[in-house]
Amino acid sequence: MLDIENKDYYGIQAKWIYTANAKQDLLENHTLLINKGLIEEIIPSNSLSSNHQKIPVLKFDDCLLTPGLINMHSHAAMTFLKGIADDLKLNDWLEKSIWPNELKFLNEKLVYDCSQLACLEMISSGITTFNDMYFYPESTARAAIDIGMRSNIGLLCLDFNSNYASDFTDYLDKGFTFRDNFRDEQMITTSLAPHAPYTLSDDSLSKVRTFADQLGLSIHCHLHETQWEIDKSMEEFGIRPINRLDSLGLLGPDFMAVHCVHLSDSDLQIMSKNQINVISCPTSNLKLASGIPPINSLLKHSNTLSVGTDGSASNNKLNIIDDLKLLSLLQRNDSDPSSFLSSKDLIDLITTKSAESLGLNDNIGSIEIGKKADLAAFDLSTYCTQPVYDPLSTLIYSGGRDTANAVWVNGNLRYHNKKFTNDLDEKLIIERIKSWKNQIQ
Repeated sequence: MLDIENKDYYGIQAKWIYTANAKQDLLENHTLLINKGLIEEIIPSNSLSSNHQKIPVLKFDDCLLTPGLINMHSHAAMTFLKGIADDLKLNDWLEKSIWPNELKFLNEKLVYDCSQLACLEMISSGITTFNDMYFYPESTARAAIDIGMRSNIGLLCLDFNSNYASDFTDYLDKGFTFRDNFRDEQMITTSLAPHAPYTLSDDSLSKVRTFADQLGLSIHCHLHETQWEIDKSMEEFGIRPINRLDSLGLLGPDFMAVHCVHLSDSDLQIMSKNQINVISCPTSNLKLASGIPPINSLLKHSNTLSVGTDGSASNNKLNIIDDLKLLSLLQRNDSDPSSFLSSKDLIDLITTKSAESLGLNDNIGSIEIGKKADLAAFDLSTYCTQPVYDPLSTLIYSGGRDTANAVWVNGNLRYHNKKFTNDLDEKLIIERIKSWKNQIQ
């Protein structure tokens, strides 16, 4: 293995390269040339000229190279509650376990430590970007930067107090201060993140739309996750949550709606009218007994559909490929074979479609000249993945995160052969998590 950590110009050669471009090109035996973190050329490996002979080339035989994967919905720091309440429905899970533990233990240092652990898990799974929503956003951002990941950080908004903020105005003030402080960090972008319709008043939600328009920010919000959420809205407001958000002008192509499990025909029409981007988290929905997301309806009526893991507390794994496989199986549960998502279409959900939803598709999400070299190489040579007829299908249905062999962010090799390439003390990070865990018990 060549040491290219500090080299500006090098090549990556792979058996297969899935570009996720508009043509969905799957290339065989090609080489990427990376120059100062950007993809400069994509050429057949047997066409490398004499001009390329002095360029160091990393060779990944029997590997599939894809754009870096994108986890579109996470609460990274909730790794500190992984497995603490495995057998509760969402309302009991929140009210009896999650919220009490957050109230007792949540602080800036815990969020940093646990976000670091989450980043280690994600990057070792091929994930290079995550879309987060949680308290103490500066701690999550700093953890992502220190690990070497890209992140879109939500400026969390709630109407009730927490260890982090006292009321809606305080949440926004702290969120905007964080945004200002991290404005020049190229690895960090931001969205407004109103938690959910049931935790915010009409006035607060209207202000979110005002600030989104003024600042050009997208909106990241839980929506229609449970039947309880809909019943509560009908009781308090006389309308369903999505109708309420629509009446307040909150919906639009800049709106990322997470979950969308319980949807009527009229809900779907509102979704179509407003060109909402939907993020499905099927593992979390099933684990919390929230319901089964209607994948085919979401594909038909959303602007884009992408996939998230949710937090470790409601999934236990930050493995986007597992969630993608589950989404595929659910799509096939109520669809005829002619409309099954192909392996290319599925990978697009966690690459290019995710980048589009985040508004980052000019820079990431596909392997194209001029884009950032955010990449993941998956080893398909093992007994678990052979024989390979379709490398993308093999990755989704036979492979997974255990096949992640190498990961680059911004052209920097961050992970290779089950090891992180920067000076991370993984054992120290794990010991910190164990210390937090002992306090919680």
